[in-house]
Amino acid sequence: MTKPAAKTQNKRLTVLGPQDEFPFECHAGLPCFTQCCRDITIFLTPYDVLRMKNALHRSSGEFLSEHTVTMIGDNGLPVVVLKMREDEKKSCPFVTSQGCAIYADRPWACRIYPLKPESTKITEKAGKAYYSVMEVPFCRGLRSETVHGLSAWIEQQGIPVYHEMEALFKKITTNERLAREKITNKKIQEMIYMACYDLDRFRRFVMESTFLERFEVEPEAVERLKTDDTALYRFAIQWLEYGLLAQHVLKVRPSVMAAKKQELGVE
Repeated sequence: MTKPAAKTQNKRLTVLGPQDEFPFECHAGLPCFTQCCRDITIFLTPYDVLRMKNALHRSSGEFLSEHTVTMIGDNGLPVVVLKMREDEKKSCPFVTSQGCAIYADRPWACRIYPLKPESTKITEKAGKAYYSVMEVPFCRGLRSETVHGLSAWIEQQGIPVYHEMEALFKKITTNERLAREKITNKKIQEMIYMACYDLDRFRRFVMESTFLERFEVEPEAVERLKTDDTALYRFAIQWLEYGLLAQHVLKVRPSVMAAKKQELGVE
């Protein structure tokens, strides 16, 4: 719920806590409407890709090919960026004169605007999140007399599920060993890319290869993986934890273990 801005100390805060407020309003009547959708770099999280490709009724492979560019980060992990229109405004491909065409499934970076995270590893470990308001000179919405409570705004924008899904991804991206040992193997990079972003291809990998012959997965879980992208994403992260971090989050079938021991000559 919004209300007229009051003259409080919150206006002087640079970092907002859960109970703090900030001024903001956005609508088509503002002269800057959709200007924030131009000439920017939008990094997409795996959950962004999941939501956006489903909103567009595209496969993950089609969406990634048509709307993204992939780069390799300093740690060797693939990073996906939204491909902007090749026009003078370099605007988002989904923005229209009426606003965002996929607003309900817009990326996290757009969803959190005009806030930016100020959390650290310590605050995240404690389950706390802090934000500051971006300094955007052209944004008239930041001069509004309407204020929002931070906690209510986060809920209204649907941020909690994005936090939950991003926390899964961070098990990989913030792992200290992976940070120290840059991934240079292209096959491993491709494996990570498939599991995180190209979920439809990962589903085929699970269902059409010998994957289910090697790992014990409950029949009910297998059925969910066939149709539920969120369940599939969670499973994909577990697979990466197993393969990259040697975490025992997946169970190998006893027959496979026995065969491997025999191959290695282990009693």
